[in-house]
Amino acid sequence: MTCYSRRELLAGSLAFGAAGSMPGRLRADAAGKSVFMVLWRGETEVEEGLRAHFDEADCPIDITIRSLDRDVSRLPSVIEEIRRVEPDLVYTWGTSVTLGIAGRDPELAEGPDDHPPMILDRPVLFTMVSQPVRSRIIKEFGPTGRNVTGVSHIVPVETQVSAMTAYMPVDRIAVIYTPTESNSVLAVEQLVSLGDRLGIRVDALPVPLDSEGNPSREALPALIDQAADGGPQFLYLGPDSFIGEHAKYITGLANERRLPSFASTERMLAASDAVYGLVAPYRKVGRFTARKAEKILCGEEAVSDIPVEVMQEFSYQIRADVAQSLGILPDLSLLDYAEIIGQ
Repeated sequence: MTCYSRRELLAGSLAFGAAGSMPGRLRADAAGKSVFMVLWRGETEVEEGLRAHFDEADCPIDITIRSLDRDVSRLPSVIEEIRRVEPDLVYTWGTSVTLGIAGRDPELAEGPDDHPPMILDRPVLFTMVSQPVRSRIIKEFGPTGRNVTGVSHIVPVETQVSAMTAYMPVDRIAVIYTPTESNSVLAVEQLVSLGDRLGIRVDALPVPLDSEGNPSREALPALIDQAADGGPQFLYLGPDSFIGEHAKYITGLANERRLPSFASTERMLAASDAVYGLVAPYRKVGRFTARKAEKILCGEEAVSDIPVEVMQEFSYQIRADVAQSLGILPDLSLLDYAEIIGQ
């Protein structure tokens, strides 16, 4: 199986580091422009990073925030408000929100009812979309040719798996996911496909839904038992809002079964007892997104020409306290480039 070297694992971080740490130089005509944020679960560190970028440049922008609170049925009223207030930029957080506002690329949609674009007359900037190509929001990374651009925050799954194998040999991975979250389903499909190519078995276990169609927290203990009984080396915590919300509980159950967890996002790693993860820091995602917003608001480039990109800076973080409790301390060679954290 192919593993990434230290140089390959860190290439994105080193390439992006200098640019990623410096605030942009904003033109005065960005000040006072209006940004309409549509969020999935309220403000996060991503928005803190975006605000910090503009605050440090002393360039105030007018921000309106609407959170769906994980309820897509609220989208029509939000879209109606966007059309009424006519902001200079629409900012969308996550796959579900972006599909509801930016829609699928019309050339990739499977019929007129397959998530048509709802906002066409002004720029749409998405962030925290884990699989923009597989969700068919865009054809490929790069300029979209339409009124949409954005940022993906998930380290490529190939690199994540290579990070797992750098820690210990891996021939089996378990993943618990929410079947109603499109970004999570796509991530699992990609993980299973990669596992087939690399000879790694992936046990994909969907969270059962309750009578109202919501993922059931009560089903998690039995799922963890089922995952652990299969004998995987790791439980993969993918880009999944429900799993993220219950990550502390899930990793606690998994650790009781001596099943280490690998986190795909900074939020999951920070809020849980996962052993480690290869993650893009949320505040830096926000700053990276802010630089695209800057270009749009300053009129430097047409939104259709601004490329959709994956975050290039990521951090290999290991929870030494959890690793020690499970008796799986990392090889000393990993300490050359991993960040050791603890709670």
